[in-house]
Amino acid sequence: MRTISTLCVVLLAVGACDRGMSDLPDKGVAVADSLYGSDVVRITDKEIDGYSGNGIENEYARADAWNADGSYLVLRGNDGVPYLYRGTDYQLVQDLSWLVGGQELEPRWDATDPSRFFWFSGTALVCFSVSADTGLVVHDFLLDFPGMSFVTTAVEGDASLDRRYWCLMVCDSAFGLMAVCVYDRTLDSVVGLKTSFPGVVNHVTMDASGEHAVICYDTMPMQSFHRDFSHQVDFPHGAAGHSDIAQTADGRDVMVLQNVATDSISMIDLETGVETGLQAIPFDVNPDIGMHISGNCSAKPGWVLVSTYGAENPPAGSVHSWMDNLLYMLELKPNPRIVELAQTRCYTGVNPRSNYFAEAFASINRAGTKLVFGSNRGRYSPEDYTDAYEVRLPANWDQ
Repeated sequence: MRTISTLCVVLLAVGACDRGMSDLPDKGVAVADSLYGSDVVRITDKEIDGYSGNGIENEYARADAWNADGSYLVLRGNDGVPYLYRGTDYQLVQDLSWLVGGQELEPRWDATDPSRFFWFSGTALVCFSVSADTGLVVHDFLLDFPGMSFVTTAVEGDASLDRRYWCLMVCDSAFGLMAVCVYDRTLDSVVGLKTSFPGVVNHVTMDASGEHAVICYDTMPMQSFHRDFSHQVDFPHGAAGHSDIAQTADGRDVMVLQNVATDSISMIDLETGVETGLQAIPFDVNPDIGMHISGNCSAKPGWVLVSTYGAENPPAGSVHSWMDNLLYMLELKPNPRIVELAQTRCYTGVNPRSNYFAEAFASINRAGTKLVFGSNRGRYSPEDYTDAYEVRLPANWDQ
């Protein structure tokens, strides 16, 4: 079942040509979305915050930007510099560029301690304490893989919810892949290892429970494994689009993704490989729909956040589909409910994709109460401009 507001239907019918072109809201002020009524707050403002680049937003859809109690969040400048913000009043607290080594920081907040997050520095997994402003090496993988230079998920990966298990790419000085491993933080040891691959590895991730590691490739469907890399499951043809790990309402680990062969969003059980179709993508109405998926809301299992964007404002010569430039929750079961939240107002330009950062990358927090995304609101200059926005979800949105 899907519900669309009457106002939205009317606007789509007349073209809604001004979508995404409204003035920028003030930093820190909640503004009701003009179509769906959700509170949207602009988190960042370069003139006030003074960050170095032209734009800023959350790192990616797959990672929760907020800490355990929502008191802090980490944002990534579009020039690569990470920043620590207070989650209560959106004040910039600290430039974290000094933490960055030769690879992306990839901050992942501790599951229960709001004062610390994990990040990658060269060959090591490190834990940073916000309160002490110091870092402590958790594990140096050079001890396990002599000659390596970097450890990473390639940005799009995450650890298990409890932060015990980490699926990681082990790379040489040219970022050539040496191995993929699973690290157990409790045992402080590598408990899974794989050194041969059927294609070019794009990124890796652990599932929420810590039972499965997933390897994602450039030009072939993904594969899931038990954390010791036994029990290989090959994903179906077409299972290679934007995706994220999630859990169903009954506790199964799944990958929710865009199936590029069927033009649909589906979920794949990591243990069995069974695919369940969830929603058709209306490319027949508008061929210019891009999307990202976020499955972080572990306190609300059985749902994912979907964020969509387009190349033009509005797409030239096309009729708007219901899915255009939208933030919505998608239920993980056949004939799912869809809860529409707010407009993304994200337009990447017509060069094509002149502004990669205007792809929304929306991420929901673990509690399932708010989300963060980057938007250029239809502004194409400078070409890497976005601001970070928070959307506060209505109470009991899943009911």
